[in-house]
Amino acid sequence: MKYRPGKRVIGWFALASFIIAILYVIWLDYRVIDRFTGRLWSLPARVYARPLELYAGKKMTVEELLFELNSLDYQRVDQPPTRPGRFHQWDNHFEIKTRAFRFWDGSEESREIRIDIHGDTVSALHGLYNKKAIPLIRLDPVYITGIFPAHGEDRILVRLEDAPDVFLQMLVMVEDRRFYEHNGVDLKSIGRALLANIKAGKTVQGGSTITQQLVKNMFLTPDRNLWRKVNEAVMSLLLELHYDKEQILETYLNEVYLGQDNERAIHGFGLASDFYFGKPLSELDLDQMAVLIGMVKGASYYNPVRNPERATRRRNTVIDVVESNGLISESQALIQKNRPLVVTSRNKRSLYPAFINLVQRQLIRDYDAEDLKSEGLRIFTTLDPYVQKITEKSIRTTVPELDRQSDELQAAAVVASADSGEILAIVGDRNPSFAGFNRALDAQRHIGSLMKPVIYLTAVKQKENYTLGSLLSDTRLRVQGEDKKVWEPENYDKEFHGDVIMYEALLKSYNIPAARLGLELGLSNISDTLRQLGSNKVLPPYPSITLGAVDMSPFEMASIYQTFAASGFHSPLRSVRAVLDKHGTPLKRYQLDVKRETDPAAIALINFVLNRVTHAGTAKGLSKSLGFEVAGKTGTSDELHDSWFAGFSRDKVAVVWVGFDDHRPTGLTGSSGAMRVWRRIFADISVSSVNLDLPDDIHLVWIDQPTGLRSAKHCENAVELPYIRGTEPEEYAGCEARSPLDWLKKIFK
Repeated sequence: MKYRPGKRVIGWFALASFIIAILYVIWLDYRVIDRFTGRLWSLPARVYARPLELYAGKKMTVEELLFELNSLDYQRVDQPPTRPGRFHQWDNHFEIKTRAFRFWDGSEESREIRIDIHGDTVSALHGLYNKKAIPLIRLDPVYITGIFPAHGEDRILVRLEDAPDVFLQMLVMVEDRRFYEHNGVDLKSIGRALLANIKAGKTVQGGSTITQQLVKNMFLTPDRNLWRKVNEAVMSLLLELHYDKEQILETYLNEVYLGQDNERAIHGFGLASDFYFGKPLSELDLDQMAVLIGMVKGASYYNPVRNPERATRRRNTVIDVVESNGLISESQALIQKNRPLVVTSRNKRSLYPAFINLVQRQLIRDYDAEDLKSEGLRIFTTLDPYVQKITEKSIRTTVPELDRQSDELQAAAVVASADSGEILAIVGDRNPSFAGFNRALDAQRHIGSLMKPVIYLTAVKQKENYTLGSLLSDTRLRVQGEDKKVWEPENYDKEFHGDVIMYEALLKSYNIPAARLGLELGLSNISDTLRQLGSNKVLPPYPSITLGAVDMSPFEMASIYQTFAASGFHSPLRSVRAVLDKHGTPLKRYQLDVKRETDPAAIALINFVLNRVTHAGTAKGLSKSLGFEVAGKTGTSDELHDSWFAGFSRDKVAVVWVGFDDHRPTGLTGSSGAMRVWRRIFADISVSSVNLDLPDDIHLVWIDQPTGLRSAKHCENAVELPYIRGTEPEEYAGCEARSPLDWLKKIFK
């Protein structure tokens, strides 16, 4: 036999190719197993607002409750609700079937409840059918946003057992009728699709199985070539070799690409259901299921937001397939196809950027940045969506009114719970959805007259030396600072007022008495008071700081005034309540931290004046215009660069700043600028009047305002002021109290 070297070369080549193919398949097998046995996905942290707690007696209007239900995408129905996430409302009565939800302290089951609201208060809360009173119930919290990984993928994981059976049947009917029969590649489907495409002269049908689609999404590039198709087929066979149909189908449910929300990729039917219809997959109607299943063929082409007509046609095609397979009747199919396509998707990534910025800063103390983007944490925050809405509306409406010459005037606001320090709303730009410079946290501006209550609090803490009736000198003041420069402050009205009592000096926000008193008290003592109120600011050694020539952010000022609002109890401002891992296990609770930081009697004296400021001071008429009692302080920095207002009710405290980024004058005082924003916020949210009750160790005494001596109610220039018992003046100013025996005294004289 003649030797033929070519045959040997071919043989060796064939053997080498076989070995390489085997090794390549082994490598593909390793990739499949490694991905499925490891962590399948990097899950972004999901951030929620506070859950709305309802109980009889809670301050809440019909408008607020409707806003909350709409934010939660609860569907309004015309009869008592039978499915979770639905409500029936007439007049001031609500019938709601709540959603089940797992909170940080346990699970809340779905319940059928009735709520009655009268005026601005929940008057009754009971079971819808048993009429039994319910002491407290929480609605599921509004989802705000996610903290996304670099690749921008987002998903809500759905377990196979939690997906509706009808949805799974529809999905298999449309995408892979022989899913439970093939081994990853369906030659019959490929042949059928090939014939259909040849007849049509174009691609009208695909032969890919659900397994192949999953492989393509998880492992391969979108390139269309023979080599990729070979890889897809081999990996599909390997996937089915190692994993059962249920595992594959569940993974497919959570991996399939279903659209784009700016840079965020919508993956999985769980997130798609929430994004397009505002409810979980388990609550979808059949026509809505058909929309999502129809999008699998082309998520962008059949997007119901951008292409509703195409999406509707594709939905109807899916319904026809479902009807032809006997899952629904012809009449049922007709009803479903005639339903309007209504989507509720909102770009939640652009919601509340200033608040999310704060959440990330507070979380980064306890979690790595990568964990927030990949570990699927569930973050429960303190945000009140309605208060946030009203705060944003106030800034959007008011700032343009204040700035008619340009679009450059800026604003920031912080609203918090007076008792707990929980941040309810925060805005960092005149355009609240702008995710740029966060002025609420980072704008360091002169606080102006917001410093004065700190100075006067420092004084009245020394009750043996100072009271609200103490006389202060409002005369020319010249001081040389450590920099050898002479500082000579002026009052806003450019006048001197002689001797004035402390009450009047704070009420009318005179500069010179505050400066003189601050220097007399000492800057170190003022710093101590600031620290007790919640600030860590180190004051520079300049006399001008007594009039607020110190830079602070609105957030820092809100921390200080929270202590005033809470009668001396300081709670660090916080935006996070709890963090759960992806399995729902609590990781960290951010407990309420309340400390008595300063003398409650001294705080009560200052708060008394801050309430009077809203009646007869620099915020004159504020309480009257609102219809309930508040307390507050205007702030205006030198040459009208900054306009501030800090104020509080019994339950809420807010700070507003208005100004230009380049520090040019605004032409606005605290009352003509920031207070207008503040007033609109408090006019539209549910609040309680500020507590005007005085502690037991304080009583009211009539004082002669010009001298600070004792007087009587009927006397000219008399003013009633609170005094810590034992500190009130004993000497009268010449007009004493009248009594029924006065006429006898005159006779015997």
